[in-house]
Amino acid sequence: MQLLHKAILIAFIGFSSVLYGQSGTSGSDSPQTADRDQKVPSVKVTTRLVIVDVVVHDKKGQAITDLESADLRILEDGKEQPIRSFVLQRGAQPVENSVQEQVALPANVVSNARKLAPNTALNVILLDSLNSNLLNQAYVRIEMVKFLEKLPQGQPVAIFTLGRKLHMVQDFTTDLTALKRVINAFKGQSSPLTQNAAGTSEVSIAPQGLAAQALTGAPQDLILGDPLMLMQMKEFAEQTTSDQDDMRIQYTFSALVSLGRTLSLYKGRKNLIWISESIPMNIFATVDSHNPVDSFAGQVPDRNVGRNHDRRYGDQLAYLGNLLADAQVAVYPIDARGLIGSPLYNVASNLSGQGGGSLGGLAMKAEGKQSEELFQSHVAMLDLADKTGGKAYYNRNDIDNALSDGIEDGATYYMVGYYPQNKNWDGRFRKIEVKTRRHGINLRYRTGYFAIDRSAYLARHPEQTDIDFSQALNLESPITSALQFKAEVNPPGPDSATVHLRFAIDPAEIQFTPGPDDLQHAQVNCAVRAFSPTNMEKPVKTEGTKTNAALKPDALAKIKSSFFPCELKVDLPPGKYLLRLAVRDGTSGTIGSVNAQVTVPAQPLAER
Repeated sequence: MQLLHKAILIAFIGFSSVLYGQSGTSGSDSPQTADRDQKVPSVKVTTRLVIVDVVVHDKKGQAITDLESADLRILEDGKEQPIRSFVLQRGAQPVENSVQEQVALPANVVSNARKLAPNTALNVILLDSLNSNLLNQAYVRIEMVKFLEKLPQGQPVAIFTLGRKLHMVQDFTTDLTALKRVINAFKGQSSPLTQNAAGTSEVSIAPQGLAAQALTGAPQDLILGDPLMLMQMKEFAEQTTSDQDDMRIQYTFSALVSLGRTLSLYKGRKNLIWISESIPMNIFATVDSHNPVDSFAGQVPDRNVGRNHDRRYGDQLAYLGNLLADAQVAVYPIDARGLIGSPLYNVASNLSGQGGGSLGGLAMKAEGKQSEELFQSHVAMLDLADKTGGKAYYNRNDIDNALSDGIEDGATYYMVGYYPQNKNWDGRFRKIEVKTRRHGINLRYRTGYFAIDRSAYLARHPEQTDIDFSQALNLESPITSALQFKAEVNPPGPDSATVHLRFAIDPAEIQFTPGPDDLQHAQVNCAVRAFSPTNMEKPVKTEGTKTNAALKPDALAKIKSSFFPCELKVDLPPGKYLLRLAVRDGTSGTIGSVNAQVTVPAQPLAER
């Protein structure tokens, strides 16, 4: 553990003119250090501000931007709550001079300064290959190209893909050229967990040869064969489908948790536009305000009528639902299949090859099977959109327009906050209602949250913060400016392999906590992860340090007038490296990250 001490402070003041254009002296007063074994006193939080994003439209679907807090009423479990914050967020709002500030930085200094206002609505497009076949993925790609041709300038968009794991293919950007390049390169991938991964020919509804026997008038016992064997085949098929569903649920859950954690690092609303054939779990299917999270039983859409899942996902889904709510994520599901016709006339169903109209029973079965699948899928999409304040799109052949509508819908919103009067954080689901005193307008918002004590949860699961921080150090995670900082990356000299990193963290975004010793306590983590340009997934090395600070008032004033320092060293073999730098406020969990490059020169041969 590295302690904050006078020597480091002096060193950072020495290069503050490079990082922040400031100058200063160390003075006689230095920050007081906390002993490495000293426990930072915890503060019991009995309530927290609940943020509800409210999208307001008139009857024509146009955004209404002249509401005042008095025009809205917010209720939790039927009881009205006093509104404590009320802010209108309107479209993308660039931060002035941020681009110029980054351009002016020295060559060895990087920064994660914000390019957009803190509460600007961000758009995330999730291309789901895990739950979609290749044919529909190709259709989605065509629609994405059409969508990008009419995307307005200034809309921040990130693109993720979901296969066996979540992968970021484009960080948040307003650069349409970069977005088009990513989509043009997108080829999709075959899912190992769907019955029809290619999307070109369904598994035959009847056993092979049954249709031919029916057309030739073969006896019934020959058509059906051994009833016991057919029953075993059916049970095997159902078990296979069930196992595949379970795997899809687990992969999808892990990806959404990872995405939720990433998006929680950004302030403001996030519009998650999820393009998929089906959502394999219904996150809010059995929400019951009278039951705590531990007894919450999640439901999974079942494509086989009459077959009951005996698996429970309740606690996982409740956690995911709360994570999305806390991160201000509104989900906009889009059915990747577009408008679907009858399976009788669909070459993918393979009915025509089995006799077409002569197999009326099989055709009816196919119709029923498809209807049930669509019903379950669309119910899950509608419920997820409704519970998170988003909007669902299906039964339409204009995915490009659905994408545009989703982004426009979530661009303007009211960010309404209240402190719940119910201070008992018992894990139960609490229903939210927003009502208006004005007529002729429509409101959309998330309809509830789980009252989970996050500080208590983190106390029981201290490894969670480490997981979040480690994820931020991966290159596939978006760069975040939730905690802003600048860093000086000093490459080693000709006789050294040590890269020196000096961080200057914005003190306004660090949470300082008063302790019984009359000092202001803070905990900050700094880390670096090095990657070779030839292998962006496997890191070469990771180094990190933790700084526990206990500051007197005058020392705190000095820090707040400049920056919070942190220093790190990492030894690397000769070569070129891409670095992911990250910092974290250990009290609030806020994280910032940025990329840098460094070259470690080859060491000279020792003289013989």
